[in-house]
Amino acid sequence: MMMREGQPRLGFRMRLRRGWNITKLGMHVVRADPELMVYTFLSGLFSIGAAIFLLTATGGIGFFTGGEEGVESGMLVGMFLTYMAVGMITVFWNAAIIASAYERITTGSNPSFSYGIKEAAKRLPAIIIWGLISGTVGLIVGLLEGMAHDDNPVVRVIGSLASFLVQVAWWMTTFFVVPMLVLEGYQVGECMRRSPDLFKQTWGEDVVSTGGTGIVNFLVIMLVVLICMPLFALGELGMGLAFTLMFIGIGLSVLFFTACEAVNRASLYYYAKTGEAPPMAQKYGLDF
Repeated sequence: MMMREGQPRLGFRMRLRRGWNITKLGMHVVRADPELMVYTFLSGLFSIGAAIFLLTATGGIGFFTGGEEGVESGMLVGMFLTYMAVGMITVFWNAAIIASAYERITTGSNPSFSYGIKEAAKRLPAIIIWGLISGTVGLIVGLLEGMAHDDNPVVRVIGSLASFLVQVAWWMTTFFVVPMLVLEGYQVGECMRRSPDLFKQTWGEDVVSTGGTGIVNFLVIMLVVLICMPLFALGELGMGLAFTLMFIGIGLSVLFFTACEAVNRASLYYYAKTGEAPPMAQKYGLDF
């Protein structure tokens, strides 16, 4: 489908309403298809596993080759490799969930769990490249955030500001890269060229849907904590039960709303291309 051009400018109130409807559509879709949460779970699981393995392996190799100094050098190498690996893993599973969500919101079908994986695997070379790029940016942001904890107040301010600006600029310019990679089959360079233009068309909806999902997630987490708080008055058993329930509740909330964000991005991409609501929005009475 062709990218839409020349659409009239819309007021922020309309963008706000549309962004919130996109958020609600994402929540409806994930509730109807909770297996989408498995994609986000596997993304986190593989990312944590890769980080533990790489940091442990490089640190161990460094110890046997150079003692304590080797451990430090090995950990630095491990940190670099971890950012790269996590970047690729995250992009792959985001591509899988976006492919699956897009199929659902546009056709109304319920694709199998393997559908998203197969669609992402088709674009594996481009996903690896984009994952390496994302990992590099993540490493730069991590270094800037490290500056934000420096003893020098000037360095702290510079690090905090630079980290914030880089993250915002990167989010805005690459918002639609993964949907274009997996849904359209564009190369990485073409995705990076087209993504900013699409973001400009839907900036209000993008900000509102992302912010709305984050706010609802925060409120759910606070509700879970408040529900569990009375259990602390029951002694050690109550504390153990409270922490267990909070861990489960917060974990499920994070998985659910992370999946919602991916569905939102698929919906936003459809709207950015066509200027229309995804067909599934009509099922839930959500008018764009």
